[in-house]
Amino acid sequence: MILVYEFEYISRNGFLENFLHTFAQKKSIEHYITKDKDRISLHVRGDEDALIAFSDELSNSLPFSIFLKSTSVHATDKWDESKAIDVLECKICFPFTKEALDRAKDDFDPFVKNEIGLNFDINPPLIFTHEGKSVRYESNFKEAFALCASLIANGEKLNLKTPNGTFCVSEVKDKAYGDDIIIMPCDLSLVGKIAVMENDEAAALASLEKPLVRAHVNLVFGSQYPNFPIFVKLRLANDLFLYFLSLALLEKGVKFVVLEEEDGAAVASLRFNEEVKTSEQLEICHLKNGQNTILKGTAFASPKLLNSIKPLKNPHHMQFAATIQELGLFEEVNCGIYLSLNHNDKIMLYSGKTGVLDSLQIDFEDSLDEVLENIKKEDSNGAKLIDKYEQSFPKIYENAKNIRLELKNISTIWAAAAYLLGFGEDLQKAQRKLFENIEIFSGQKGVRIDYKLTDEKSLKTSLNAHKFLKSAISFKLAGTDDGLLSFGIAESLVHFLNDFADKVKEEFEVKNILLMGSLFGAKTLSNLCFQHISVNHKVYFNKELPVEL
Repeated sequence: MILVYEFEYISRNGFLENFLHTFAQKKSIEHYITKDKDRISLHVRGDEDALIAFSDELSNSLPFSIFLKSTSVHATDKWDESKAIDVLECKICFPFTKEALDRAKDDFDPFVKNEIGLNFDINPPLIFTHEGKSVRYESNFKEAFALCASLIANGEKLNLKTPNGTFCVSEVKDKAYGDDIIIMPCDLSLVGKIAVMENDEAAALASLEKPLVRAHVNLVFGSQYPNFPIFVKLRLANDLFLYFLSLALLEKGVKFVVLEEEDGAAVASLRFNEEVKTSEQLEICHLKNGQNTILKGTAFASPKLLNSIKPLKNPHHMQFAATIQELGLFEEVNCGIYLSLNHNDKIMLYSGKTGVLDSLQIDFEDSLDEVLENIKKEDSNGAKLIDKYEQSFPKIYENAKNIRLELKNISTIWAAAAYLLGFGEDLQKAQRKLFENIEIFSGQKGVRIDYKLTDEKSLKTSLNAHKFLKSAISFKLAGTDDGLLSFGIAESLVHFLNDFADKVKEEFEVKNILLMGSLFGAKTLSNLCFQHISVNHKVYFNKELPVEL
């Protein structure tokens, strides 16, 4: 009897092939592996009872990965080992596998190595230090983690060294933490007690890669901690050190802890002697269509893919080239929409005949004061609008003279609008509030904000920032609700991008729309893009690379 297990695995990092090969070898079952792009197939042969037992064990052992999109199995009568691939060594460091955890959990041993991929070269002892006194643990690690948990439960801070960096671990308190605060629930079942998360998002937290996921705190948690941020980044333990600390914390009744940078004022620490080179933590955004968009981190991307990326002067060109390469779209006509929080924006076209053509850019004056003055000079309507705004919001208008607009991107012009709408006393705070409003909006539609081109007849043009700001200001002066206005800013951008995509599809026969850049880390914006643009276009994000390199 022959069975074929098929997996859609969208990373080329080699983990799944290695796992399947190693698992089948340990079960002493005849097998080979084939691969066709993102489809990996495990072919096994044996008697019926052996294959039933193998299937059950594989089902219980197969790790869930954010790169694993689907699985299936079917019987066949074909056995052709000539199509087998050579399973190359996986050169990725993963948090911990189920097998490693099974070997480690009885002794709380955080130094157990994974059977797949690379491992950090770290070994005992663990050194626990409290108020200047140190104890070495060559074994009996459970005692060390229990001591750490007791201190944290008593309100102390602990510096914990792990293969992923050194963290200051403390119990959650009712205070104003920073925007990038990381909360670690001590068990997956506790996620719902702190945040509003869909089942698929919670599953992503528990995946093999253990990524960060940004989430909105729920009403119960928010009422218990009224000074807490509205959004937090959640992550389950992504190494055995944090995992065993989590178990020890649960025994002390601690459900959540905060992970911050190492704190020199902490009274205790738990460390090992070796130094390790840490990589940027993986952060993802889970979308309604089931896609996990990678916002930060390349630790689980194929080394071959990473090595093939050519550094280019312009980050948008580098991202466009890397995305086309990753998706294998060099033979097709593509439109790349690059919207960033950190760099200038650009919309680009690519075909094999012409290469990359820069199309739409974002351009405006270098200060908000200049923008407002030039709107006044354009025509009488602009002058009346700005004069009325100045009379209605004199303090905001006066302070606008001190605001610089350094980056030429949607993010900056959004921040300028948010400031003029009164969302914060500076660009950063106003922009943060705008994003929060967009994410928590519960309505179906927002107001329609003007996104126009400076030259509607040309593809090589710029977004008209003046019309955008005039439109937003007009709604503010009309008393439009902040939530409707904020959501309208995002929704109207998507309608604009959809219209642009229609235009280039008609004129240049564009086949694919590639969404790139850190602005797409805003989940609502990305969901809206798939909701509207994908109706008539093939829309893609990167598969295993972050949206902004």
